[in-house]
Amino acid sequence: MALVPCQPTAALLPEIAAGDAAAFGRFYDAWFPAALALARTIARRDESFGMDVVQDVMCKVADAPPQAENDDVVAAWMSRAIWTAAIDRLRSEQRRARRETVVASQRPERSDETPWLSALANERLAWLRGQLAALPEAEAALLQARFGDASTLAATGARLGLSGDAAHGRIRRVLLRLRQAAKEWFSDERP
Repeated sequence: MALVPCQPTAALLPEIAAGDAAAFGRFYDAWFPAALALARTIARRDESFGMDVVQDVMCKVADAPPQAENDDVVAAWMSRAIWTAAIDRLRSEQRRARRETVVASQRPERSDETPWLSALANERLAWLRGQLAALPEAEAALLQARFGDASTLAATGARLGLSGDAAHGRIRRVLLRLRQAAKEWFSDERP
């Protein structure tokens, strides 16, 4: 796959080296489509992975742009940088998967503790349900809007006639009270 930007970019490199953010923006816009396509082709992965690779390369360009006298040299540098970044990310994922496999295989079985932990979790869940049921209607509606409906703070506040900041403050106060009550109620238990 030939790596070709949609416009000339070699002249932008000295400006990028001088810290010109607009020049970097033009460079990024010129190279992004081709760089993403090459990253996905190399790795045979999804767009998200390709975008991570392109971000790695663009960070290198922003930190220390290559010295290139023409666009062919820039294309060769970008191609090599994308190959290297894609391979580095793939290897990193492989190492992480191996570490996770080793850690999972070394984790001791704790089947004797599972019933106790389940009972404790059920007791705590029952306690929390009782506390939520006893909340004043306005506080219960606030928590339902934020967590039950997975709304943003701004949307939660708007639904209840509050600003996002006011909703955040009220939610925080309710949660602090619940945490304090939980500490008092379960103070003699150990997880």
